[in-house]
Amino acid sequence: MSVQRYVKAGRVRYRARVKHHGREVATQVFDRKNDALIWEQEQTRRLRLGEWIDPRRGRVPLRTVADDWFASRHSVKRKTREADRAAWGSRIEARFGDAPVASITPAEIANWVGGLVSGGISPSTASRYLATLRSILAYAVADGRVSQNAAASVRAPTAGHVRREGQFLTRDELDALSTACRGVYADVVRVLGLAGLRWGELAGLQVGDRIAVPGPGFRLQRSVLASSKGGELFVDTLKGKRSRTVPLVAELVPLVDAWTHDKQGSDWLFGAPRGGPLGEANWKRAVGWTAACQAIGRPTFRVHDLRHTCASLWLGAGADPKVVQRILGHASAAMTMDLYGHLIDHNLWAAAEKLGGTTGAPTPVKGENDKNADEASGL
Repeated sequence: MSVQRYVKAGRVRYRARVKHHGREVATQVFDRKNDALIWEQEQTRRLRLGEWIDPRRGRVPLRTVADDWFASRHSVKRKTREADRAAWGSRIEARFGDAPVASITPAEIANWVGGLVSGGISPSTASRYLATLRSILAYAVADGRVSQNAAASVRAPTAGHVRREGQFLTRDELDALSTACRGVYADVVRVLGLAGLRWGELAGLQVGDRIAVPGPGFRLQRSVLASSKGGELFVDTLKGKRSRTVPLVAELVPLVDAWTHDKQGSDWLFGAPRGGPLGEANWKRAVGWTAACQAIGRPTFRVHDLRHTCASLWLGAGADPKVVQRILGHASAAMTMDLYGHLIDHNLWAAAEKLGGTTGAPTPVKGENDKNADEASGL
């Protein structure tokens, strides 16, 4: 038996020892013999099943685990890495950085998240911090430092958080917004609103990304994003890390032709006036974005809402959801329908009319009634 009784300072204690291949790998002291036996048996069972975690590995501070986790994330997109670094440095490190990773409990994490919200942190930001902590602890599980992710069962705060739905413009409103924006960069409004690009995808377009076969369009291959640290622009892969082709509607072709004039294939298509890619903040100032949105009666309209506008216009024109999925770069048509399915409700009645009304009977062609009448009369 690996449970030993001993007396210290007049108090009876029980030390449980766990051995593996003749070497002691874990030990713990208990006040009751039964507790020591249960613990020893559980550790032995885990060793036999390959589920055992060396308790000494769980004594390292969370800061050490976080450093290893950050170092392993070279393939993750830069914006995501920056967001996780900000979350760690803002709140997580101060609360849990020195705590042994195995000592962190779900209750402690839940109380911490609740304290963030009650202290004025928005639920969405608190949820972002929780997501980062959950990922660090998941790495600790995968690395064999702990057996369970203490943050996995903690629910993200939702009280008072209202998700902002995307806005979209009618075709007339899109034209009005483009007209209200000043300068040559107003053309960007139509490109975003009719091609459905994210801002980073538009900023990342080069002249050589223009295609003509099987039709006019863009081959999206890169994105230009602004760093959360200082706002400097950097080139990154597309969201999902997959290139895609986007078609150009007829009215955009001459507009894009004008922007490609006298440029090399590696030049930015919508380059900044002084060279380099175009930043969203500078573009908004150049075109007078805030005033233009107010002029058309949409003061809260965002640049990203032009992407929603594209989806609404294409779906409203009867485009197949699979086509719109390809244009927007969604992972599946189901995702597109989840986001924009409500925009095609009016197409139900248009389809009913094409089928001959709500009865589903085909609409008679011209002269068919006369032909039927002739056949009925035997003529």
